[in-house]
This record gives sequence, C-alpha cells and structure tokens, in this order.
Amino acid sequence: MITRLKNWPCLLKRFSIQQIHQFTHLSGRFERAPQSSKSPRDPYLVTVVQGRSKKPRFPGERSNQRFGEDSWFVNSTPLAEVMGVADGVGGWRDLGVDAGRFAKELMSCCSGQTQLSDFDGRSPRNLLIAGFQELSHREQPVVGSSTACLATMHRKDCTLYTANLGDSGFLVVRNGRVLHRSVEQTHDFNTPYQLTVPPEDRKESYYCDKPEMAVSSRHSLLPGDLVLLATDGLFDNMPESMLLSILNGLKERGERDLLEGASRVVEKARELSLNASFQSPFAIKARQHNVSYSGGGKPDDITLILSSVEVPSV
Repeated sequence: MITRLKNWPCLLKRFSIQQIHQFTHLSGRFERAPQSSKSPRDPYLVTVVQGRSKKPRFPGERSNQRFGEDSWFVNSTPLAEVMGVADGVGGWRDLGVDAGRFAKELMSCCSGQTQLSDFDGRSPRNLLIAGFQELSHREQPVVGSSTACLATMHRKDCTLYTANLGDSGFLVVRNGRVLHRSVEQTHDFNTPYQLTVPPEDRKESYYCDKPEMAVSSRHSLLPGDLVLLATDGLFDNMPESMLLSILNGLKERGERDLLEGASRVVEKARELSLNASFQSPFAIKARQHNVSYSGGGKPDDITLILSSVEVPSV
C-alpha cells in the first residue's frame, strides 16, 4: 500500500502517482500453510500462500510471514480453519516507521486469539476486534496502521465467515465463476479504511477506523469451492476475468496444483504492476475519481492465500 495518512493525502497521492513506476525491484516468496488439526469426517481446506515484495526487504521475510509491508497468517483449530491478510500503510515510511511491522503484529495477535478455548470461528470480526485491542493496549505500542481481511471456515457447517476492513479482500469461486466478492471500504481514492495505533500526541492527524467497522459476511461452501484472500497489490493490478482464467486452469486441487496456480497469479500480477501501458483496475479507478494518472499498473507488495474446500473420502 502506497499512501494512507490523514493529513498528508494530497502530498502522498501526488508522490504515489508520479513515482509509482520507479519501483521495479521485487522478491518472491512462498509458504505452505500448516496441516489442519481436524476430525476425520469434517470438511477442510487445502491452503497455500504466495507473495511478492515490491522490492527486496530482508532475508528472514518468508519465515516472518511478511511480503514487504504485507503480512498474513493461516491457522487451524479443532472447530475452524482461519486465515488473514493485512497491508501496512506505506505513508509511515516517511516518518521513519517500518510500515509492515504493524501489519505483522496485528496478524500475530489475531492468530494468537484463535488459540483461546472460546474461539469457535464464527465471528472473524470479533477476532479482529480482539486482536486489535491486544495490539493497541500494549505497554509499548506498535505505531502504524493497516487494512485487514480475515476469513474462517467453520468445519461442522462448512460455512465461510469473513470480516474485511479496507481494500484487501476475498473471493469465493465456484464452478469457474465468482460467487462472492468483498467490497472495498475507502475514505477517498487510494485511501482505504485502516486500523491505526497513532503517536499519543498526534492522534488527530491519522485515520483511526474501528475494527467494528469491518464488513462481515457469511457464505455456505461446497467441496471444490476456491477461497482467495489477497491484499490490494493483487486486486489493483489484475482484472477479475484474468484471475478467473488462471484459476479455472487448475486441473486438480492438491497442494502442489494450488501452489502452481497461486504462483502464476502472483507472477502475472507483478508483471502487470510494472506495465506502464496496461489499463489496470487501479488506473481505471484513478480515472473514475478524476485523478491524474498516466495509466498502467501499481507496483506494490502482493500477498495471496488460496484455499480449496475438500471433504475426506469415506
């Protein structure tokens, strides 16, 4: 995510539009999701994680569950499969703040909350609220902000529950078509809703949206459905039709096949982000908001979690 601080939007937007195609160094990483702890008869998710950093960061990025300023987690509990992505607000870089640390800590807090005995996976919005409260009430707070998208599949009823705040998001694909897609929440062009822990003396300078503002949804799933969570680095660069074309090319739904598909999606999104002549979704939105933009993709960190709904063979 490139811009997002409240009192700086004109300056930061101007920077992002003029300089956006100067960022060309990216590094790829992928991570397999941990195996589920599940009943032998319950539905489960086969899940893979893939991503690309906009530019090289540090050697431990993969093990730290980060792709640049994006972060993610995948967890499994006896009652639910849980996953989330967060996109750190890049404007904090100008203040000397690691824009991805907040996203990483938020995802870590949410992941930890899933291990509590009362977590049943039916309210990812409550999970986001609890995770943000834990983060924001630390004695040594982590300053920053990020978007967040959480999703859980409750095993017993094979239902997907989601909570999305900002412009990360999710898709459910069934039989080659998008069955459900999240709607982004924005204050203005390129300025999404965001969870924030601001400096104590400058709270009025930042957007401080509440986790209760996250949009919740519930969707019944069937075997073979695909569930996709991603940051805006994917959605701003890849049209839905192109994404579906790649996903529909998956012949099988095993871990290896999903990883190959996720890699193709991320690599194509990265390629489009560096194409200055491609009419990307980001370029189209800029034109719709009367924002001067020469067109092309938007170089950004990309994080993708791709899951297939499966049922054990009887």
